[in-house]
This record gives sequence, structure tokens and C-alpha cells, in this order.
Amino acid sequence: MGAKRWDAVIFDYGRVLSHSPTRTEIEEFAGLVGMHEPPFFQVYSDTRDEYDRGLHDYHEHWQRFARAAGFSLDREHVECILLHENRMWLRANPQTLELAADIRSHGVRTAILSNMPPDLLQQMRENFDWLNDFEVQIWSCEHGTVKPDPQIYRICLDALGCKPQRALFFDDRPRNVEGARRAGMEAHLFESAEQAAAIVRAGLNS
Repeated sequence: MGAKRWDAVIFDYGRVLSHSPTRTEIEEFAGLVGMHEPPFFQVYSDTRDEYDRGLHDYHEHWQRFARAAGFSLDREHVECILLHENRMWLRANPQTLELAADIRSHGVRTAILSNMPPDLLQQMRENFDWLNDFEVQIWSCEHGTVKPDPQIYRICLDALGCKPQRALFFDDRPRNVEGARRAGMEAHLFESAEQAAAIVRAGLNS
């Protein structure tokens, strides 16, 4: 890695710094909730924004999910769902973490910018010492705004003291990548740690 094209590289958490749930795991999760997959994961994704903004606790969130899906969930069932959900997302991707460490070793700062509910964030902080390796961590539930709202990208850039054009961003969701591009950042849809590493190497050697 040679000349620095970026001052900071920013990573999403889910499916970027963490492993993606497998199809089998999603189907098992759907069955635990009481739905088929599809349409479970689409409803799951579409009903998370207020939870990720920190406006609801997990009981309120899953009751809202159930209403959207057309059935009901009791409190004990919700507790089981939360335990399963947190386990599914608490699997760090060592290859992406290795990439982030390599980036830092070449004098480029790293940050996390993630839509994240408070319950999972608490579990992450209890289990992942490596979070502190990222100089800036912006979690949606602590700021009341979610990607792709422009405000959350500005919050991250301001915390880094970084101009948008000097930041590189990776996310697994196209709408969040487009939001970062609208904010002036270079952004790429994350496919794998190898793909992200190739982008970083090409940029820092250009």
C-alpha cells in the first residue's frame, strides 16, 4: 500500500464485519418466529428502522413486526427470538477484521457506521473487545437516525474530521451504498473481504 487515497475507511457491521446468516439459519429463524421464508426476511428487514433508531425496545419491536406479519407473539416467545437473533449476528468475520487492521497499519483510520438496535449493541460490547480498534463507531440507536438518511453519514464524517471525498465506505445493502455516495463518499457494495481488500489495495496504490 502506497500513497493514501483515503483518510478513513468505514465499515458497516452486519454481513460486513460479521458473517452473513446462512439460508438454513434464516429459515430456522423464520420457523422460530412462526413464519415461512420467504416472506419472513423481507418483513424482518422492512420493519427494523424504528428499532434501529432506538425508539423501541425489543418487545415493542417484535410486537410491531407481528402486527405487520398478521399474527401475535407473547413475551416468552419474544425472549426466545431475541436470544436466537443475537446469536445469529454475533459472529465476527475475521477476514474483514484482518483487512481493517491492515488498513490501520498503513496510517489510514477505520470506523464503523451501522444500523444497530440497542439490545444487540449491548451484546456486541460485552463480547467484542476488537470494537475499540475502530477509532469512530456510529451506531444508529445512539443517534436516532439510520442509513440511508444523510444525517448519519454526516455524523460519522464529522466524528472522523474527514471530508466526504476522502472516505471509503463498505455496506452490504445497495440503498446504504447509494446514501453514502449521495453524501459524497466513495462507496462499494460489500461482497467479500477479498473483494474489499482488492478495492483498498487498488486505491492506496494508485
